[in-house]
Amino acid sequence: MATSAEEFREILNAEMMVDMSKLMMSARYGVPPEIRAEVWKYLLGVASADKSMEMTAKKVKWEEYRAIRKENAEVMKPLRGEARRYKRARGAFFKSRAEDLEQHLENVVLAYLNQHHGTRYASHLVHICGVFAYLMNTETEMYFGFERLLNQLVEHFAVHDLNERMAHFLMLFRSLLPDLYNHFEEEEVSLHSWMLPWIQFLLAKELSMPCLMRLWDTYFSAPDGLGLHVYVLLAILSYCKDSLEELEQSEILSMLLRLPHLDMDQIISHAYRIRYEVQARALTEI
Repeated sequence: MATSAEEFREILNAEMMVDMSKLMMSARYGVPPEIRAEVWKYLLGVASADKSMEMTAKKVKWEEYRAIRKENAEVMKPLRGEARRYKRARGAFFKSRAEDLEQHLENVVLAYLNQHHGTRYASHLVHICGVFAYLMNTETEMYFGFERLLNQLVEHFAVHDLNERMAHFLMLFRSLLPDLYNHFEEEEVSLHSWMLPWIQFLLAKELSMPCLMRLWDTYFSAPDGLGLHVYVLLAILSYCKDSLEELEQSEILSMLLRLPHLDMDQIISHAYRIRYEVQARALTEI
């Protein structure tokens, strides 16, 4: 059962300590838009559950972000181009906040790349960052939310190798949705052209903003939330199966790379059912 914004505020307004167990349990079923930014800061660890040092922690983060270099000639041109495309595609959703959107995207992504030298620039980073640019009030908050999520992804794929994740997804796709899989083969749909970004970047580019934020509510709050992602992808394919089977190669790819509006509560519930079915059938889970 979904928790109201007022009930979330009661949890967040605790005098000394935010009850993280209660917050995570509530967020799993979706967070109201007007309180999502504050909830995510706690779920991602940007804000500490212990409020005794809240103001000091904010100041430290502000100073830390201000000190990070936000220049990188090697990636500036592709980054700036993707930021412009992102603004054209999604700027209307930002309304009055769209004016500074490109600069926020450039600054935050550059700051992350300069702090994490092992990370290569990819256009999907702009789309992940865009969610935080939409939600958060300050660029510092955008950066630390973005950084925490990317760090979680790095940790996840350190345990669950990306190539193994893809192989696992492909095995489940072939086993659970054989008709759709065969249709993709008949139409010579390149699996890697859509499967890799789907798995690696949490559908940041492919889903609409409302759908994406609802999905990430669950990822950030459920136990091993990122582990559910493979099953969410299968649930989406199952949901779109009839439409996809009517399409030809180029149309299939267009739909997979720009998904229609989906009922994410239904998709997430279906994903949990698929995971249970996989475990019940003893299909190897990585």
